[in-house]
Amino acid sequence: MVEIERHPETARRLHAAEQAIDSSDPDVRERAIREAGEIVRAAHREVAVG
Repeated sequence: MVEIERHPETARRLHAAEQAIDSSDPDVRERAIREAGEIVRAAHREVAVG
């Protein structure tokens, strides 16, 4: 996602969520999956709208 690189805070959040997906704690993994999904969907909407 090249677009996300324009938003360093969002890129940081996505990277943190990606790392948390590997957690052994199922609650942490679930939150990370939701967070990553929300970020990706928002980025997709932003690109689609232009």
